[in-house]
Amino acid sequence: MIVTVVTPTLNAVGYLQECIESARKNATRDIEIEHVIVDGGSTDGTVELARGCGLRVLQGKDSGIFDAINKGSFDSSGELLGFLGADDVMLEGAAAAVVQAYRRSGRRWVVGGIRWTDSTGRSLGHLAAPPNWMTPAMLVSLGWNPIMHMGTYFSRDFFEELGGFDITYKDSGDYEMFCRALLKAPYDRIDRPIACFRRTGMNNSAINGSRTAREWAKILAEHGPASNRKRAFWRLFLKLYFNLGNPGWLLAKVADSTKTTLRLQPKAHF
Repeated sequence: MIVTVVTPTLNAVGYLQECIESARKNATRDIEIEHVIVDGGSTDGTVELARGCGLRVLQGKDSGIFDAINKGSFDSSGELLGFLGADDVMLEGAAAAVVQAYRRSGRRWVVGGIRWTDSTGRSLGHLAAPPNWMTPAMLVSLGWNPIMHMGTYFSRDFFEELGGFDITYKDSGDYEMFCRALLKAPYDRIDRPIACFRRTGMNNSAINGSRTAREWAKILAEHGPASNRKRAFWRLFLKLYFNLGNPGWLLAKVADSTKTTLRLQPKAHF
């Protein structure tokens, strides 16, 4: 089986080598990894690095990260489609776990857990794949997207049926698309981390907070419960579910919050 991994890039040479190697190591006798790079105009050697590693690179201006992912996805050949940021990595055995889940379940998409890391690769805990009984209304009530795009794989026919990502969303196209996918079909859940998400401080939602908030509000209006009580209930329920079900991730969040608080406290002068 061919598994396509699409990576959008823009001046990503600092992390790209690790990303490429992680995808390449997931190839097996039965699984071919087709890694497609979609570059939006890098000037730092990203394109040269990718081509030097033997990868096909699609170049040209795009309308954002989700437009780039669409271009790479539609111009590829894999039966399964996955999306990996240039600063993210596939974990060992990820592709095999995805293919096994896809074949066993017959589901049209598959979602695995992820490992959070900081810019240096330090672990910030694991986030398990969310429950596959979650509905779009539950998902948007939570207020953030626990279906991580680097841990998600679609069958090609399902991706095409969905029309890919809505490129009018610049930061939350994955959130919006996963809601549309849930309306049509539940995913199969892989009970292990299959990718690393690197928090660099330069992630789209981190640097475009106001725009992201507007997009989330639009998604909530379209897919959320009409009742504010139901929104509050599902938000609380799912917060408890994720925090209690991911203790390492919860402890890392508490530790980060404590460090931030201490850093912001005024220093005493003697």
